[in-house]
Amino acid sequence: MGGRLVRALRSFNLESRAHREISKEKPTPAPRHPTARLDALTEHPAIREKVYSKDDRLLTLLKDVYVESRDLPGQVKVGGGEHVPCKHEEKRITKLGQFEHLDIKKVTKGKISIVEALMLLNNHKLHPKIWTAEKIAVEYSLELTEVNSLLEFFIPFTLKEFPKETRKAIKPT
Repeated sequence: MGGRLVRALRSFNLESRAHREISKEKPTPAPRHPTARLDALTEHPAIREKVYSKDDRLLTLLKDVYVESRDLPGQVKVGGGEHVPCKHEEKRITKLGQFEHLDIKKVTKGKISIVEALMLLNNHKLHPKIWTAEKIAVEYSLELTEVNSLLEFFIPFTLKEFPKETRKAIKPT
């Protein structure tokens, strides 16, 4: 009901309101400042001459500049230029989980995949004397401080089963 009323008010006398807006006098723009005009260069030939003239002192200084660039021979690639150069990162092969064809095969050094994170947290939880922070850092190419914070703040899920109560239910009286 309210939608019909709003639509009726919106379309009421629409044509005459549109003609009134169209026929209104358009506001004139403010006059521009005389120095902001682009044709000031054409009006003053002295300025144009100064802009387009060559300065011999600046040219000699520019000729004295010498830039030397050398590429390392190991980084130069011969052949097609279709590849965009990118930052070379060292990769390491991951310890694969149970979904071998879906798991990530290579991870940048200093990072771990989700499967590896869960595996190392679980190994540390089950055998903390064998899987110490130092061994995990060496095994997965991580920094020791990161491994310590990972083991401190990320705790894997544990399943706790509570004993069933042996009391019989109280019958309503």
